[in-house]
Amino acid sequence: MDKDNGTATANNQIFELSKQGHNRLKARQFAEANALFEEALALDPENPYVLTGMGDVLRLQKDFSGAAEYYRRVLKFDPHNLFSLRGLGDSLRGMLRYQEAIDCWVIYLRQNHFKDIFVLTRIADSYKTINDYVNALTYYQKVLALKPDDRFALTGLADLYHKKGLDLQAIEYYEKALASGANATNILTILGNLHLKYNNYEKASYYYEKTLQQEPHNVQALYGLGNYYRIRCDYQRATELWEQILEKSIGPTNVLARLGDAYRNLGQFDAAERSYRMGLDNGYAKFSQVGMVKLYCQTGRLKDACDCYDELLRHEGEDTRFFAEAGQLLIKRGNRDLALEFYRHVQQLQKDSPAASRIIADCILHLAS
Repeated sequence: MDKDNGTATANNQIFELSKQGHNRLKARQFAEANALFEEALALDPENPYVLTGMGDVLRLQKDFSGAAEYYRRVLKFDPHNLFSLRGLGDSLRGMLRYQEAIDCWVIYLRQNHFKDIFVLTRIADSYKTINDYVNALTYYQKVLALKPDDRFALTGLADLYHKKGLDLQAIEYYEKALASGANATNILTILGNLHLKYNNYEKASYYYEKTLQQEPHNVQALYGLGNYYRIRCDYQRATELWEQILEKSIGPTNVLARLGDAYRNLGQFDAAERSYRMGLDNGYAKFSQVGMVKLYCQTGRLKDACDCYDELLRHEGEDTRFFAEAGQLLIKRGNRDLALEFYRHVQQLQKDSPAASRIIADCILHLAS
């Protein structure tokens, strides 16, 4: 009887320690939780609840390999323990061992009739990470069959379509995710970029503005909204947005070239040159170099335009587009002779390029006639 009483007392003590440990774990008091589970394990080294609790403590502190050892200790004598199967899958994912994590979660789901949408989503996300498009799609669809408005699955599926270049499907599912409560600013900027790509300008503007309401200095939204105003030929508003990027950082690669173009279109040539030169400070940058050529043509500085064009060709090898645009800027100034001289300079440089030579010859013929 005393032995039975002793066993009951020990079990009660283990239960109480485990309960307190889980409470501390929920409060994210990891050191206290760890100490309580250690004390419980000293009384019963194979208690599955305590071992799983220790695994959870380590996993939440990102000690994934340590956590995995505790989950495996449970599964060694209880291969179908749901908590340890799920925890081990999460730990393997934390170690970037995605296929092993998937295998573990599938065993868990078989006992759960594939009804756990959180684990189904983790499997889909993991398949997406390892570029298994078909299986990722299958598992996202399993989640949505159980819960059509699940924002995590909708976002994951949208990301999958976006990653595969299926833009229209990506737009559809990102917008469904937002309607279901997803609130990530990166979704808003992605939607802005996709709508801009498909010339849905007002929708693009809406998503960029919505992003900036949440994050006033979001670089992607400032850049995208600036592009919207550039397309609308509101260069002043575009410069105001892009200058905000420069207050924090350089931003996207082409922002300085775009900023220079906007200033050039506004006739603010000193500001345009400053922007182009900033873009070239760290070495050659194609669109900043093109901008300098156009700026010098627009201001009638033929020698500088030719020198910049020489540098452009040294890096690009051939050009069948930019010289014609630059020459047109000289013509608009009324400098037909300078334009002709520029075209002849380009003709000499590109004499070995049949495609460029044909276009140059037409430009010269048109001016000379």
